[in-house]
Amino acid sequence: MQSLSVQALALRQLGRLNSLQQLTPCHASGLSMWCPRTLHARQLWGSATPQTAMWLRSWDTRQSWSLHQTRLKSTRKKGKQKAMQQEEEEEEQKDAEASDYEDELPDDPGLPKDYKDLEKTVQSLRFDLVLKTGLDIARNGVEDAFYNLKLRLNGQKLTKKSKMVKVGDTLDLILNEDKEMDTVLLKRVIFKKVVGETKDAEKQRVILRTWKHLQLPRQDVYKQ
Repeated sequence: MQSLSVQALALRQLGRLNSLQQLTPCHASGLSMWCPRTLHARQLWGSATPQTAMWLRSWDTRQSWSLHQTRLKSTRKKGKQKAMQQEEEEEEQKDAEASDYEDELPDDPGLPKDYKDLEKTVQSLRFDLVLKTGLDIARNGVEDAFYNLKLRLNGQKLTKKSKMVKVGDTLDLILNEDKEMDTVLLKRVIFKKVVGETKDAEKQRVILRTWKHLQLPRQDVYKQ
């Protein structure tokens, strides 16, 4: 080892030592700079050789570029997955809306056109709540009409205020009967459609078709 040091110093003085390849036989490998002879030579020189520094800088650059590519691919993949998920959610929403419109009750050509279609929010689909909401009347007004036998569901006498209704049902509040003309004056609500639930899922959003003053033949109002 001492003779090698002496030789290195001599060659350095003569300017003939210009690379690590002249000091170690393992220069063909990229790991040659970590050989014991190479390390010893670095100690003698006091710093890394230009070839060693260049190799380290090249290795750092490759590692940094590889990490950058990995992060870029990961970001693109997540972005693509998010876009696909959002597109699927939009399609599901459109399908749900289309389904709601398909379930909407068709118009009855035999009824007057002076109605109003209202989108309302109800706590439940009970008869008394739907009628109260559609006609905008007080709850005790619905109760009085019930006890006076003035309420009809699809032409039949209502037996329970809490009876649940569904799309297509007709809810009537009888105002007066003209026996001579054989007609009935009434207020009517037709349950047209369920739009959906509120954000807290505690109430239903519905479409109600209402008439405040509707006069119809008696046979069209009362059904057995």
